[in-house]
Amino acid sequence: MDTILASPDNFDISMTPTTACAAFEFPNPQSFSLQDLPDHVLLEVFKALDRSELCSAAAMVCRRWYRLAYSPSLWKRVDVHVSKSSEESLSHLLDAISAAIRNLALTKDDETTDSVIAVILPSSMPSLTVLDLGFMKGLTLSMLDLFIDRCPHVQSLNLEGIKEVCDQTLVLIASPSAWPLLEELCISHCLAVSDAGLSAISVSSKRLRCVNVDGISQLSDESIERLAISQKDHLERLYLDGLELSDQAILPLMECKNLSLLSVSFCENLTDCALGYIKEMAALSHLHLRKGTEMSENGFRQLFAQPNSMASLRFLNLSECNAINDRCIEAISLCCPNLEALCLSWCWSVTERGLITIVERLGQCRLLCMEGIKSIFGGCLLGGELGTSFRDSIRFINLHNCNAGSSFRDVPNLNLAQVRFIDLRQCNMIDDTTVTEMVRRKKDLIVINYYGEILDHISIDRSAPERNHSAYRDKVNEILKDLPGGCCMTAI
Repeated sequence: MDTILASPDNFDISMTPTTACAAFEFPNPQSFSLQDLPDHVLLEVFKALDRSELCSAAAMVCRRWYRLAYSPSLWKRVDVHVSKSSEESLSHLLDAISAAIRNLALTKDDETTDSVIAVILPSSMPSLTVLDLGFMKGLTLSMLDLFIDRCPHVQSLNLEGIKEVCDQTLVLIASPSAWPLLEELCISHCLAVSDAGLSAISVSSKRLRCVNVDGISQLSDESIERLAISQKDHLERLYLDGLELSDQAILPLMECKNLSLLSVSFCENLTDCALGYIKEMAALSHLHLRKGTEMSENGFRQLFAQPNSMASLRFLNLSECNAINDRCIEAISLCCPNLEALCLSWCWSVTERGLITIVERLGQCRLLCMEGIKSIFGGCLLGGELGTSFRDSIRFINLHNCNAGSSFRDVPNLNLAQVRFIDLRQCNMIDDTTVTEMVRRKKDLIVINYYGEILDHISIDRSAPERNHSAYRDKVNEILKDLPGGCCMTAI
């Protein structure tokens, strides 16, 4: 057998314990200790430790453990919360791992000043490419300037929900010396940003692949047009708030030939003209159009009329688009047979016939949201040969607010063998006995019941407060978010 080198680069976590340890001989089991493990195995043990345990406990055991505890492989992503009391410990930690950190998420207390950030932030973080300051309290221009100076290679920046982010912030970021490698910018729900700020970053020398301005409803058609024209050769993902946008904001996006994701929330002013422009976006694989109340059945059927460029779509969210009906579903299924995620929440005109079409034709669908649709019964998801490929591939079904559906009692036996998540909130025709049977029979199934409680084969016997624990709910949302197409779904 070839010798396995004892280094993290050569360690394969998929190897069996016997194979992984073949490079050295264990001592007598009675005298064995963790110190006998080679470095690469001990590093795998350390990965399971909380970061505070790693620093305050493991690193204090001996010099070898101290060296391994601060190994770059353990510190590629770091989440820290800064307070006055944590200033000294965080300063020591970040200094020790400054060269290794690639992804830093940082929040702080209201009382934490710029001077405290200056103390805890290392003088140089050369490997940092992802900086997440989302929802930070009290972000000042001088503090942001500090991050620009000490983290010069940032490519992805998240400033979501920071009330202090304004036009001046974007002017600072747009300067040639500030993060020249910046490609992704999220300023979602930064309500102090106006057209002037977005225009400053749009016409800068930055090559922006992803821009998220969802939740900023005051942006005009003109600012979106300027963004599209200035970044047409680079833009791949764009998230917009459509509350004040018209069809004219969508027209220039046709020039963005690399645009693969377009998301427009509250697109109540967009009409069939906008759907016509979207039809020409050949690279789209993600399309989210939420609350498109002025779009017609004919507009949607034309969007998905064959032959056309929408065949490349994999992830589609048309929630609250009230013109969507069974005939639109027919067009979607013919045009986009490879859809992996489909969200039709609150599309009230869809009936059981539309669901049958989905089951028959969308065999690749893994995530399906039918929240609030009250005219479906779910019988087509069960029994016979109908929809076999669909049943084998489906991973998530959201039937929140669907009144029909008691026939789900038989689902865990055969018909939805791959399903992992079922959301049954406000589905008052599905009784607790059905839900209990489902989670007892299918050990990897998570169900959200009528009351919004999260149930699985472990939590089913626990109390309601335990089942509703926020940490578990957050974990389920994290799993859903990480699934391909999870961005199309409604959070639990």
